[in-house]
Amino acid sequence: MKTIKKPTSLDYAILGLVHQQPQTGYGIRKAFDTTALGNYSSSPGVIYPALNRLQELGLVVNSVKENGKKSMFRCTKEGESILKAWLLKPIEVRDIAKNLNDLFLRFAFMENLLNEAAQLGFLSSFQNKLKIYINSLQEYHKREYDVMPLNARLAFEHGIASYTTTLKWCRKTISTLKK
Repeated sequence: MKTIKKPTSLDYAILGLVHQQPQTGYGIRKAFDTTALGNYSSSPGVIYPALNRLQELGLVVNSVKENGKKSMFRCTKEGESILKAWLLKPIEVRDIAKNLNDLFLRFAFMENLLNEAAQLGFLSSFQNKLKIYINSLQEYHKREYDVMPLNARLAFEHGIASYTTTLKWCRKTISTLKK
């Protein structure tokens, strides 16, 4: 089995879950099956190899619970450090276009690891990169409006509206955290 050097988005999602509280493998699968983490597979063929990979990297440990019946996965100090570095990673405009779900995943796990200033910094950067990306989409739309097929144009306009809604969410969330 090839060992990876850098955790994947799935790995970070698992790290975030076990950092919040120790979890069984089944509990992790259930979280993926019943929440927005469902974007990732909840299949044992995906979750357990990821847990093994995280153990090999020293980012989680698997220990038997006191009753001896269930093993629990816990985030190590190194796992917490890697998770925190991922949360603090600067946002690029490319992330808005290609990794929007990862940005929301990062935000979801910030509360217990980052202070309010870091969370607000993340949201401010998110907001700024969204504005840049929305402006580029609007410029493209204006330039290509007359040559775009109708359905393509309507789908493109939906994309602009979705990013605009995300921008409104950023503004509201910043306001909420500042209270």
